[in-house]
Amino acid sequence: MAETTTTPAAGTSGTALVQAMQMGSGVDIQALATALAQAETQPKIDSYTSKKEASTVSVSGYGQLKGSISLVKLAFDNLKDVSDITNKAVTNSKPATLSASMSNSTDLQTGSYDIVVDQLAQGTITASNGFTSKTQVLNSASAFSIDFTIGTTSPTVSSVSVTTDTPAGIVSAVNAADIGITARLVNRSATGNDWVVLFEGTTGIENAFTATSTPDIGLGEADNRLQTAQNSSITVNGLDSIERASNKLTDVIPGLELNVTAVDSNPVRLSIAEDTSVLRTAIDDLVATYNAFRQTATELTNKNAETGEAGALAKDKTFVSMLQNQIKGLLDLESSTASGGISTLRDLGLSVQLSGDLTLDEDTFASVISSNLSDVVTMLTANTDNQSDFDGGSKGLALDSSLVLKGMLDTSGPISSRQATAESRVEDYEAQLADLEKRLAATQQRYIAQFAAMESLVQRSKSTGDYLKGQFTAMENMYKS
Repeated sequence: MAETTTTPAAGTSGTALVQAMQMGSGVDIQALATALAQAETQPKIDSYTSKKEASTVSVSGYGQLKGSISLVKLAFDNLKDVSDITNKAVTNSKPATLSASMSNSTDLQTGSYDIVVDQLAQGTITASNGFTSKTQVLNSASAFSIDFTIGTTSPTVSSVSVTTDTPAGIVSAVNAADIGITARLVNRSATGNDWVVLFEGTTGIENAFTATSTPDIGLGEADNRLQTAQNSSITVNGLDSIERASNKLTDVIPGLELNVTAVDSNPVRLSIAEDTSVLRTAIDDLVATYNAFRQTATELTNKNAETGEAGALAKDKTFVSMLQNQIKGLLDLESSTASGGISTLRDLGLSVQLSGDLTLDEDTFASVISSNLSDVVTMLTANTDNQSDFDGGSKGLALDSSLVLKGMLDTSGPISSRQATAESRVEDYEAQLADLEKRLAATQQRYIAQFAAMESLVQRSKSTGDYLKGQFTAMENMYKS
């Protein structure tokens, strides 16, 4: 409540003058008027102030309750999508020989693979003869062509026109042609100039190439053929001669991308297993948020052991208890997509202890995950991703539970309704307090006016008494004389 300051009425200035002259009744009518006005109004002000503070605290309490339930809902949301709680773990015995990464965890099957890297894919590399400089003229300043025959089964010829007849001109022309062959200049000499043009093709036997040119720059010489194109070749679980044009093999093991980096006659063991750590983290988060909600509900509805102050929602304890029971009931909620005898959270080892805390039985969880993981996933997610809240089809337990909590948190739900009522009460109490403050000021002014009139009467009576006293004194003096 705002502090009330009363300004004396204009008519009270005479009272102050009378008091200054030590005339009148001598009563401080300003202080008396204030005291009487406060005695009449202050109890109501104190009552409404107390009610306003209680309603303000409850508004905050409902906010805390909603925040705590929101975290429980988020924990269920993290369990409702199949892609969020399922994952595969790949172990690799020789990452220096090949790397393996998941391209699609849904297609990836658990199991083990022994892979031998027999051969790496490579492209043709051909060198030119040596040149004395990068700008050496090769064809009397005239343009010429280099013909590349590319392919093994069905070869094709691509002719590249070299308009600037220098080694640097060859490099620019070949790279600009974009025919799958790159060219670059290399100086072999540490002290002078011995420039060679290297032509490098794409990996794979079908990308092998040969080249000829006029003038002859040495592309057909056997000594200048530095590397022959070939495919990569691996053996998987005894099946040999699995070849690809690249060292990246994406279609050998479904859902897995292999990248071979070294030839190795000893097999690489790849093991693929279910990774349940994400699911376990989500379950642990559910346990933690549930227990945090229970603690918040307890603090909001009970006295503080240290201060003795009642919780913000102590007067609405029945309502909070009802919400607690509803959330606790989610442990027994039957999944609409139960599978393999797994239908509730209790089947995963979740239970409420005598203390009220939610706990997870490690042995039960480990057993059900090892033997019924797919059933657990189905029960929780209905094997769906991003299923709409409004989908008419069966939903997993996680989404069903989330929808229950969503109803509690909705703007038209029970918590928001109570919070809105408390906020409305705060506004009403503020309006009533403002009215009482006005009444206090008006009452104070009314008392001051009444006391000012009384002071005037007292002053007139005192003046009459002084006059009579003077007359009597004069008469006494006359008779004495």
